[in-house]
Amino acid sequence: MMQRLQGVSDQEATGAAKATIDGSNQLLGRTSNLVRILSQHSPYLARWFLGLVAAVRQPDLGAVSDMRLRNLATIKTSMANECSYCTAHTSILGQTLGLSDAELAAMQGDAYRTDPLFNEKEKAVIAWSEAVTRNTAKSDKALWDEMRRLFTDAEIVEITLASAMFNMINRLNDTFWTELESPEYNRRQGNAIRGLTVADIEAYACRFAPTGEAEREGARTVAAE
Repeated sequence: MMQRLQGVSDQEATGAAKATIDGSNQLLGRTSNLVRILSQHSPYLARWFLGLVAAVRQPDLGAVSDMRLRNLATIKTSMANECSYCTAHTSILGQTLGLSDAELAAMQGDAYRTDPLFNEKEKAVIAWSEAVTRNTAKSDKALWDEMRRLFTDAEIVEITLASAMFNMINRLNDTFWTELESPEYNRRQGNAIRGLTVADIEAYACRFAPTGEAEREGARTVAAE
């Protein structure tokens, strides 16, 4: 299937779209085709989307929970939704974080629940993200109690946010028929998991005020002519 909506390239991007793509290359190691679609068609929403994804997914950009656990949540969410695009993305990042092929295979179904490859925290996160995706977390008291036993409230919020965010991303990619980039390209994700700080994501957010003002001024000039 051909991608339903065109995305903007690095060379074509200007203004808010360019700032978003530059931010994605810095904060996520590369720019996905989904970010290119959003930047092309709704650049002023794409900027906040990118910032949220980076803050939730990456280490040292504001989240206090373990990045590996949050990545397990995004992998299982994408697998449960059968989103091949997001499963590929999150699995490649998982491999960068040390996940083995055997661990990824166990996560495809329920084998992870008894697999010694995962510790109790990892098993709880995988089960919780699947419950969030199936919308059964709201009524699963036993699983909730397990999460409260193993994690702080902040960790629960961030793990849940990672799963919920990827439920949205799964739907976007499936709906747009987003074309998957090459494995080599997506392995660039590993370039952005060290060395970044909250200052970097705050600097990213600050790029848009002057960009937006310049674009609005340009629009006013054109309208006046």
